[in-house]
Amino acid sequence: MEHSRASFVLGHHQEQAKVVYCQAGEPTLLVTELSPFHPQSHLWPDQPGDIGTVCWHGGEADVGPCRMGAISPEGELFVDTEIPVKRGAEGWAFVVVHPLAGRHELAVGSTVELKVDAKARHALSLGHSACHLAALALNRVLTPYWRKEVSERDALGQPDFDRLAIQTSRVEPCGSREQYRIGKSLRKKGVNSEALLAELAQIEGLINDQLVQWLATGGDIRRSRAGEAIIESRYWHCVLEGAEVTIPCGGTHVGSLAELGRVSVQLSPSEEGFTLLTRVAP
Repeated sequence: MEHSRASFVLGHHQEQAKVVYCQAGEPTLLVTELSPFHPQSHLWPDQPGDIGTVCWHGGEADVGPCRMGAISPEGELFVDTEIPVKRGAEGWAFVVVHPLAGRHELAVGSTVELKVDAKARHALSLGHSACHLAALALNRVLTPYWRKEVSERDALGQPDFDRLAIQTSRVEPCGSREQYRIGKSLRKKGVNSEALLAELAQIEGLINDQLVQWLATGGDIRRSRAGEAIIESRYWHCVLEGAEVTIPCGGTHVGSLAELGRVSVQLSPSEEGFTLLTRVAP
């Protein structure tokens, strides 16, 4: 069996595809050769899976949030955190799993129509694009809080606090929520944690000022992929300050900064760090 081919990177919301696996149950787990649905990653589950519908001759069903799956050489399906192998393991097919409401028996080789809920997708795309923008702005504003030279740099060449300190990230409709931890290793790398945590209000204001400046340019956002298979690398590209920046990203996004309208962040202290809440008002 082949890996699922994914078309959400191209912005597709609808596809006709053949069934390659169907496990009847509550819910029924459906796998097709090609899918426009974005599945939640089992490795970094920041963006929830797409929802929508699947139609076939004589029936249809709602699709719950899609998830990643892997089918073993023996034909057994493992879903989400149950996946026991790494991407690219020999003989394993990594697939998009569509959980269908109700019990359905769909024949392998039969054709179905897959339709993503475009409104729900768009709200998450707004949140995910704003999340990347907020992370770049956070890195810029926190540059003075490093006492040492940092080798880890972001797409703008700035010290990558976001990547080094992030614990969890959750994309939400029209926003996101990130949890950052400043532990011993980060302080050893040179973060002035005392000053940083004491000045969260000023930092918040500077991030919001930077976001206003970037959004005013209305730069284009595009996505690219190394290949069609769901396990292939995918990227987010955005024109900022006259140049295109690139970030590895498996999620969905809007087509320009102009679509985001207004983006603002709120910082609040938490145990050994802070929470960053991003909100989009398109």
